[in-house]
Amino acid sequence: MKIGIIILCRYNSRRLPGKILTEIQGRTILSYIVERVQLAASSRPLVVATSIDKSDNPIASYCQRAGIKCFRGSLNDVSSRFLSCADSYNWDYAVRINGDNLFVDINSLHAMLAIADTAQYDFVTNVPGRTFPYGMSIEIMKVDFYRIVVSRMEDSGHHEHVTSYLYDNSEFGDRYVYINQECPEASGLHLAIDTLKDIKLANKIAYQSKTSLSMLNLKQIYNAATRNDTLSLWKGESGPMLIAEIGGNHEGDFSVAKSMVIQAIDSGSDCVKLQLYNADTLVSPVESPDRNSHFKKFELTKAQHIFLAKMCRKSGVIYLASVWSMEMLDWIDPYLDFYKIGSGDMTAWPLLREFALRGKPILLSTGLSSMDEVLQTVKYIQSINSIYSEADMLCIMQCTSMYPIPDSDANLLVMDSLRSTTGLAVGYSDHTIGMAALRGAAAMGADVLEFHFTDFRKGKTFRDHQVSLVAEEVLQLKSDVSKIVTLRGDGIKIPQQSELDNKHEISFRRGVYVNRHINAGELIQFKDLICLRPAHGTDARDAYLLIGAKAMRDLEPYCAIINGIDYNLE
Repeated sequence: MKIGIIILCRYNSRRLPGKILTEIQGRTILSYIVERVQLAASSRPLVVATSIDKSDNPIASYCQRAGIKCFRGSLNDVSSRFLSCADSYNWDYAVRINGDNLFVDINSLHAMLAIADTAQYDFVTNVPGRTFPYGMSIEIMKVDFYRIVVSRMEDSGHHEHVTSYLYDNSEFGDRYVYINQECPEASGLHLAIDTLKDIKLANKIAYQSKTSLSMLNLKQIYNAATRNDTLSLWKGESGPMLIAEIGGNHEGDFSVAKSMVIQAIDSGSDCVKLQLYNADTLVSPVESPDRNSHFKKFELTKAQHIFLAKMCRKSGVIYLASVWSMEMLDWIDPYLDFYKIGSGDMTAWPLLREFALRGKPILLSTGLSSMDEVLQTVKYIQSINSIYSEADMLCIMQCTSMYPIPDSDANLLVMDSLRSTTGLAVGYSDHTIGMAALRGAAAMGADVLEFHFTDFRKGKTFRDHQVSLVAEEVLQLKSDVSKIVTLRGDGIKIPQQSELDNKHEISFRRGVYVNRHINAGELIQFKDLICLRPAHGTDARDAYLLIGAKAMRDLEPYCAIINGIDYNLE
């Protein structure tokens, strides 16, 4: 049994001309639909079906350049076009995907194809009962059954969409209605691409998401579509948020702690971070007496911590603390905009539950952890409070819990894995010596950069000072990161304004020219063609289409030639 997939589209839709080839982040809507379909059904044949009208030539040209099969059929009868396409490939079943279905659901299409493979049903659909957001319909038709439906219809208006006849005549045919339970709250969401407003929403979803539009599942689409248009929480003055981690570098001396906070503020850091703990509620005095004694020496009082917090906030700098005691969290919480969970507490789920219930954004460090453990903890936090499914509410920090670490242990590529696997914000917590890893993480798009901070390193024996930056280094890092962010750009591959202003897309590219005089009525041969700069007239990508085309008038060598004026491809 053969099942093929048909993407039905026209170039000039009723309300949005050129819709299907409109670009979102440098890629056409059609390319996203094709990729999402292929992710769900890589082994199934796929065809873009458009009309024979010349207004749809841009779709055919795009498909030719993109290596996508294109079928051209009836202009006004969509049903005829759909059926003719399926018949031309001898398919038993055909899947209908509309050209407004940018977010065709990968999981649903995969499941529905498995149902159609049983050959028990004439019609498999996810539309009735609004079980899906508007604009995400998938309809799989048995081709012979489709033909019967067309012959039965008295109302020619149903030819625009045969399945509407089936929804009006529910007793006709054996059908399976697929109910998607992945994200019920999305059932009323409008995701069809029909207007400029819909394009704006799609751009918002693309911007809010941490992964490609092609990879988003329904839950991620819903979260991005319904999220308020706010700037990322993790935005710092130079791009990513820069967190100066004083931690325990004050070694229990409050006067040193105050001095370090002042220097961290003056360094231009976006956020100054300390650690709150009581040794006896952190480390067992029986199992690890030396560690318990170490932390006792570094303790600061409640009043001292609140003093430091107020100092930061008064200076317009974010105050942050790793809070390792729930009792302390109650009195420091008013001074915290978000929470930081250290690597050692990533598996302390009873503590994580208390943080998650409060609902503030969370930074989660992942030192000591495998990807499985990270995903388990992320899922646990999200199960306690669904707000942490939003991309910027939970930032996952790549970290290696050693002081210092060799450069190879920084493993910055983990950030890419965390971003693509979770769809959440990612950052880097540094324990290397120097700033190379931080610069590298900035270049890779880290949302947050955390580094240890001290007043000076020389002569100090506490391990954290070795991996700490001083104020002058932070100022240099901030400058470097700002330039790196500028160099990174926005990740959208489109011609840049400097290129367009100088018309380099014309002067640097090649067009197709003839290399000899060709008389009107003569057929153009491949040997007659040459590709030269500038790209006037006919695009070089269309060179092979000209073979066998008839010259409509005399053509002079090396002069631009245009379809419909100098030659005719139809």
